[in-house]
Order: sequence, then C-alpha cells, then structure tokens
Amino acid sequence: MDEEQPQHVPGSFLEALPQFFVFPLILVATLTVIYIGLRWLGGSESKDARQLVEDLRLAGPHTQWQVAQQLADGLRRERIDLEAVPASELGDLYERASTAEAASEREAQANLQMQQYLLQVMAFKEDPALTRFAVEALDSDLAAMRESALASLMRMADPGAVPALLEHLRSPVREERWLAIGALAETGTPEALDGVAALLDGHDTLDHRNAVLALAARGDERAADYLPPMLRRDSYATDSALDVTELAGDDASLAIVRTNLVDQFLLSAVRAAVALGDPTVVPQLQQLRENDPSLKVQSAAINALYDMGVSEE
Repeated sequence: MDEEQPQHVPGSFLEALPQFFVFPLILVATLTVIYIGLRWLGGSESKDARQLVEDLRLAGPHTQWQVAQQLADGLRRERIDLEAVPASELGDLYERASTAEAASEREAQANLQMQQYLLQVMAFKEDPALTRFAVEALDSDLAAMRESALASLMRMADPGAVPALLEHLRSPVREERWLAIGALAETGTPEALDGVAALLDGHDTLDHRNAVLALAARGDERAADYLPPMLRRDSYATDSALDVTELAGDDASLAIVRTNLVDQFLLSAVRAAVALGDPTVVPQLQQLRENDPSLKVQSAAINALYDMGVSEE
C-alpha cells in the first residue's frame, strides 16, 4: 500500500499487492522470515538476469539465496527482465533447491530462502510450467512456503491456478485466505470471482471485507451493496476481528494499531469505490471528505470524488 513502505521479505510480494486489499499488521509479522544478510552492491547491480542465473548455478549452498534475492530484487525494481532466461532453467533451479539435502539447520534455512526467492522470480516469467511449481508449493507443510506460493500466484494471474486457489479459500489460516482472495481477483476469471463472492456475508468479517474490495476492484456489481458501509468509520467500531491481540503492547498502543488498520480499510474502500464507479457511494465519500479525523482519508475521498466527476459543493 502506498501509505507505508512494506517489508521486503523472502518470497513476499507485499510491495506488489493490489492497492485495493488490506492485510492487517499481523500478516506482515507472519510473513517476516529473515531479511538480514549481505546485499550485493556495487558492480553486481550491473549484472543482467542471464548472468545472475549462471551465478545461481555456481554459488555454494550458503550464498545461493543471496544471488536469488538479488535476482528477485532486480526484477521487482524493473532493472532487469527474464526475456533471455528460459522458463525451463528457472524450473530446474527450483527443483534442485527443493530436493537438495541439507547437512545442517543453517543449510536447510538457506534452501528454504532459495525456494522462496525463486518462487518470487518465477512469477515474472509467464509460463504455465512455472505456475505448476507455485501450485504444488501450496501443499507445503511450511507456512512460509505456502505464503510465498500464494504471493507468486497473485502476480502470475494464471487461470490454471484457479482451482487450487479456490481450495485455499478454505484454509484455516486467515492470512493465507487473504492472499488467495488477492490472487483470485488478479486472475479475474468468472470462476475466480464467483469464489471470492462466496465469502460475502461469511462468518469472518475480514474475509468479507477483503472480498468486497476484491470484487469492487474488478468492477463486479456484487460488491455494490456491501461497499457503502465500508466507507463509514463507525461501521468498524464493534468488529473485534480488528483487535490485533497477537501484538505485544499496552492498551494505548493497541488502540493506535486498530485505528491505523481502520484507516487502511477506509483508504482501500475509497479506491475501490472509484474502481466500481457506483454513484450511490458519493454521500459516504462526501462525509469522509468533510468529517473524517484522518487527513489521509479526507485527501483520498477528495481525489475519489474528483475522479468520479463530483465537484466540491
């Protein structure tokens, strides 16, 4: 989201998530694996993807993940591309990493990071064969791998992944369901959007809200009846799901976290209102413009009204 700089973690596409979705702070905490290590600077920045892939083949087990991280980072920053790299080579590297035997815990962690970064890299290469690796990773026993695979599938937006993503909407892990919602919305097929719509009015309010935002972002009219309440701050007041109890802190600190989370939902709902283009939400946007305590929300409402062709009164 553009209000805060997301953490860049192995296997994560948080920086690339559509701006219409809200992933509470606990997701960031859950996705944070390890992002401390040597960053390859200086001359290495000038290497192209072909050279980096070759470096991956030659690097030792303790440094491979660092090269993979550099490759993923270069792709994310659009400094390099994978045009000269065959999909089969990326698949081969991933298979080698996933089947490599680790001689120590440290080496096992390095292999895991390597796989996560390669999932991120493969998302930048459109090829059904690479989608298959991400889909298979959804069955991993490791939460970090499942989350990385879901984030990768979000960028891939491959209709072939829809059945597996629909299955993942039933995951007992809330954060994984949110990522599946985002991936299905990015795919945008009727089957994918129907699966997201099935979460409307469900028992989990955060699933419901993210489903509304996902559908609205796609211009799906099934979101129309549900979006207006999401543009009112008071509609979040009694929702205990917004209490991030997993974080340590005093009551005042947790209250600030909750307020920030509500702000993010409001900002995302404002953007979704523009995408949906439904004029019935104009009164709610005007209320936010005039009365919301957050200047960011006020500013977003002003911009939304302008984009919808509503002049200031």
